[in-house]
Amino acid sequence: MIRFHYHTAQRDIPRLDVKKGDTLVHAYSDTSVEELIEWGRSHDLRAEWIDRRNALPHYDLFGEGVSLAGTGVTRAELVADLRMWRARRVE
Repeated sequence: MIRFHYHTAQRDIPRLDVKKGDTLVHAYSDTSVEELIEWGRSHDLRAEWIDRRNALPHYDLFGEGVSLAGTGVTRAELVADLRMWRARRVE
């Protein structure tokens, strides 16, 4: 399932036209990167835009892209999903 983690920009990011305090969203899959890619494709997002720098592959949604997001996960749900992804990397 595609899940959404809402957070707030901690600083201005001029190249993205993001201002401190703007709403940002991480869109990720609790199942697979393939599911995330397919979701992204259905919303005209490219697979190469997936942020893979940390344990949880995700799209960064900002500006009008925030409208693609659904109900957000709780902090506890996000932590559980992060643990699941980390465990997969160890296997």
